[in-house]
Amino acid sequence: MSVDDQQALRAISSRARITATGFTNHYEWGNLKADPTRLLQRYFDLHVYVAMWGYKRLLIRLPRMALSLTDLDAFQLDECDLLEVRQTPEGWLIDIDVEADEEAAWDEFDDGSSWMGALAGLRQELLAGDLRLFYLGWLWAVQLGYVREEALEPLPGIGPLTPSQQALAEFMALDPMLVDAAAESSEKVPAGSEVEGFIASLPLQEKDALLRRLLEGDGSVTAELQRRLRQHCQTEQSPRRSVAELKIQANASHERHRQAYLEEKSRREAEQVAAEEKLRQERVAQAARLGERAWQEVLSQIGRRQPKGYEMAAGLLADLRELAIERGEQAAFEERLNRIVAEHRRKERFLEQLQRLGLLP
Repeated sequence: MSVDDQQALRAISSRARITATGFTNHYEWGNLKADPTRLLQRYFDLHVYVAMWGYKRLLIRLPRMALSLTDLDAFQLDECDLLEVRQTPEGWLIDIDVEADEEAAWDEFDDGSSWMGALAGLRQELLAGDLRLFYLGWLWAVQLGYVREEALEPLPGIGPLTPSQQALAEFMALDPMLVDAAAESSEKVPAGSEVEGFIASLPLQEKDALLRRLLEGDGSVTAELQRRLRQHCQTEQSPRRSVAELKIQANASHERHRQAYLEEKSRREAEQVAAEEKLRQERVAQAARLGERAWQEVLSQIGRRQPKGYEMAAGLLADLRELAIERGEQAAFEERLNRIVAEHRRKERFLEQLQRLGLLP
């Protein structure tokens, strides 16, 4: 971006951080006084917007030759307006709008600072002919119930996702189990013999034209060749799954994760119970070793007339009760406890501690 371009952008915002490759702004109040799509068409290739109430938007600009209407037909994007792809005089504009999750939007505020770097690779992948971004858009429509159960996936799977595509799945708040189900299968990578066969099928004159475009800096040549290679090998692709099959697979994964969570929770609870029982036994053993001194320590702590002393006295009495139960001496314990309560009946904080530990009704 030229110095003149940067000066033009500065007229839009006096406080934005503007460089030769980017325009970054943060608003506590108000909003950008410009149309992001117009800025994108003139200056940039990518735009990311994140609002504090959870709304997110991603715009990607591509040259005209990077996509074709035939590429897009398979993804049924017209069935859901969450992901829009439109042609402009400058090429293609991909517009992804993510509405706020009402439950999480305010609790998990995202300042948007990390999304640009995480999503930047998507554009280069599209230029290289990787169309899985649109599959994720289709999967988004599936998640929201816009696609019929019998509809087939637009590609035979999407695995393994690139880091940028994984970031996009998170940006869209896609169900991870649904994404994993889609990624368990993948589009067949053309073998060397298939690539050689495709190259051999191109007329010599067309090869010369493609090389000329490549030397002239036409970045869409790679995407065009990748698209045509996929079409050339299409007859040997893996079978495609239905929406219902993907959902069944995702639900099974959810159930496995739920069972794993419950098992882990049960294990942790058992460990906690065992640890508490071991600690209880140690305290009771300590009370047994102290003998009569334990009762003297109870009176000493009460005599401190401090909340901490009352808490320690009540705790020691609880240990003495456990010891009395083990020895079958509950009646003797209750008699001594009642005498202590009667003597200190005006100490409400102490009595509250006894009630907390179940020593008093």
